[in-house]
Amino acid sequence: MELTSEQMARYEEDGLLFFPSVFNDAEIAALQTATEALAVIDHPSRVMEKDGRTVRALHGCHLTSPVMSKLTRLPRLLRPAEQLVGGPTYVYQFKINFKAAFGGDVWKWHQDYIFWQKGDGMVEPRCVNIMVYLDEVTEFNGPLMCIPRSHRHGMIDVEAARGRGGWQDNVSADLKYSLDRETIAGLVKEGGIVAPKGPRGSVMIFHPNLAHGSAPNLSPWDRTMMIVTYNSVANVPVPPGEPRPEFLVSRDSRPLSYADGALVA
Repeated sequence: MELTSEQMARYEEDGLLFFPSVFNDAEIAALQTATEALAVIDHPSRVMEKDGRTVRALHGCHLTSPVMSKLTRLPRLLRPAEQLVGGPTYVYQFKINFKAAFGGDVWKWHQDYIFWQKGDGMVEPRCVNIMVYLDEVTEFNGPLMCIPRSHRHGMIDVEAARGRGGWQDNVSADLKYSLDRETIAGLVKEGGIVAPKGPRGSVMIFHPNLAHGSAPNLSPWDRTMMIVTYNSVANVPVPPGEPRPEFLVSRDSRPLSYADGALVA
């Protein structure tokens, strides 16, 4: 998938792009099967909701799942990433965010880059998030809400919330760096709110400084999203202290090459 000059300009203006039905049913079924297999494994990379029973997120899945590893190298994702960061990229972070039916909790309003800048020493936001919808996303099951053009404010520095002090504070419902009501109200006044909805297999691309969040899922339908964060190979962070686990921050910064063939046979 090659972004047009008009799409590139819209990304620069709004901070996000949305493409419905980029992956077919067979491809999504393969990704769902791999996700279900990883979700039952008790590992630090698996984050649970506050109830201790519902899976909230999985991290670093591309390190162990062949189909997810190949996904990151498909031209459908990798080529737009290269265009938007201006050159070769590597997978900086890979995660699957669940929002389970009746139990998926809130993701507070936040920007992603502040976590990477403060936690990992990333110098510039020369990276991009590419999200694949593993479920249909509707207005009922906790769609990701985004504030267009909020990325143009750069990283909004906020005080860290008190937590346990570990990397878990970056992925729990009580985020370490979340945006306050006044800030969100001001950003929304400028840019409004959008919540891209669409069938499973859709793709959303968004800037690391785009303010976003999502409400709890009260519906009977799951909402699972797979997010690949591509970083420029010229922007590899140097951790300010003890590095976060590799399943959160990839140690392999070699440029990705395109995968051959389809995601599934």
